Amino acid sequence: MTRTARARPEPDVSDVLGPIGAALSDALLSCDAEGRVRSVNDEACRLLDLTPAWALGRPGAEVLRTAVPGEDLFAEARGARVPARETLLITRTGAELPARVALARLPGGEAIAVVRDLTQSQRLQRELRLRERLASVGELAAGVAHEIRNPLAGISSSAQVLLTRFEPRDDRQKFCRVIIDQVDRLDRIVTSLLKFARPPEPRLRQARLEDVASKILALEGERLAEARIQVETKFAARMPALWIDPGLIEQVVLNLVVNAAQAMPQGGTLTIEVGTATRRERPTERTAGRREEDGHAAERRAGTLHAVPARRIARLRVIDTGVGIPREVVPRLFDPFFTTKAAGTGLGLSISQSILQEHGGTISIASKEGRGTTVVVELPLEKRHGQRRQDAR
Repeated sequence: MTRTARARPEPDVSDVLGPIGAALSDALLSCDAEGRVRSVNDEACRLLDLTPAWALGRPGAEVLRTAVPGEDLFAEARGARVPARETLLITRTGAELPARVALARLPGGEAIAVVRDLTQSQRLQRELRLRERLASVGELAAGVAHEIRNPLAGISSSAQVLLTRFEPRDDRQKFCRVIIDQVDRLDRIVTSLLKFARPPEPRLRQARLEDVASKILALEGERLAEARIQVETKFAARMPALWIDPGLIEQVVLNLVVNAAQAMPQGGTLTIEVGTATRRERPTERTAGRREEDGHAAERRAGTLHAVPARRIARLRVIDTGVGIPREVVPRLFDPFFTTKAAGTGLGLSISQSILQEHGGTISIASKEGRGTTVVVELPLEKRHGQRRQDAR
């Protein structure tokens, strides 16, 4: 009796990739020979704002949708070998997602797509390009500022001499005072420009962040009360002392408190929170550039993937209930000379950012119009200088 060997059924792609997909940090989707989605992992659901119930069985072009109308990545993968490429995906909710998509054709006409979110790496690339431009602009500005100061001093001295030669009732005295006031204003701008271009090297010593915040609140207490601003503090117990330059960090906190107060012309609540937190970042591509662990500079490196280990940090949050900041303005807040204030120089936040970077720290802003603004300052718990100081040693 001859036995007929049974052909072993080919495993379903969703069965094979299920355990693998669950373990991947990238998004993974698979499609059958008819172009319909067979499986999606958790990361794909998160990145593309979808659910398995919605995605499974739908045409692949609807689930993995690009900004190019009619483009079907899965159809391309089934037809020929398609190299990995960067593209702009559109999520189920209509949001744009810059991504790197790797496609592969499987036996039987099925296809898989591995999607990597490039939002963070592109942001780091933009920051790197911005810092390179600002470094060049800063050096140029520092030279120009020094050249401006000398003629400003001459103008101010001449105006003050003229002021003494006119009678108190002479209108020309008024114009002399205008000249002196405007020269003083220019001098303040030049001083701010120099602080931005060449921030002072921090003289680190152990100090407590909550003590710095308390000192600034004490100095500004009367003004805040006059502006009908209620102050609330939330300081974590047993906060460790940090290695900081208290004078420079006071300058940062003062700037943030003043900004918050100006955002509440009708009064409101100013909340200062100090505590510790754990920072954990997602893996990124080294070839796209990365932020050093001190939070200072992005740099290009050869390699594949890396994971930034979790670390403890000190965190200061300044929260106001003011008018908020328009969404389109927030990305420009740290640009030098960009300001929403009539009399502002646009250097306050830029200088604050430079000071924090010299400490190996970071600053970020989140805001909603009509709801208020939250500024987050993060500093390392250990003794650390910014990347520029490390390179100099």
